[in-house]
Amino acid sequence: MNIIKRPAGDLAAISPLVWPLLSPASWEMEKHFAWANGYLNDNNPVCASVYSYDGDTTITRPWDNEIVCIETDGLASTVWRFAHHRAYWVYRYFNTQPLGNVSKDGRFFLFTSTWDGQLGVEANGTPRSDAWIVKLK
Repeated sequence: MNIIKRPAGDLAAISPLVWPLLSPASWEMEKHFAWANGYLNDNNPVCASVYSYDGDTTITRPWDNEIVCIETDGLASTVWRFAHHRAYWVYRYFNTQPLGNVSKDGRFFLFTSTWDGQLGVEANGTPRSDAWIVKLK
């Protein structure tokens, strides 16, 4: 969760959003970010689905396989944990990644999930994935 913020006009002005970092460092989890900026203000939290690229659903530390939002105003390092997405990424099937987006008003996070493979498969053998919604406020 070494997440930083920097203005486009000054790429050297880096501000960490999560501190202190968890120790020991871990590189196994991917993050897909979504941000609803402009509608309310530029300091809206950034949200992410955190998942394993090798399909591992084991949870060994905070934020593994979760939907989280991170404070971006720089006043504190706050990570809100909303839900486990229960996505099981299957190689070759893009739709099995827990990719999501924040609603325009910043109140909801819509994401896709195979729900631990419990949704079955399509007629052509593609793992089925459905859309899920988490209320953020």
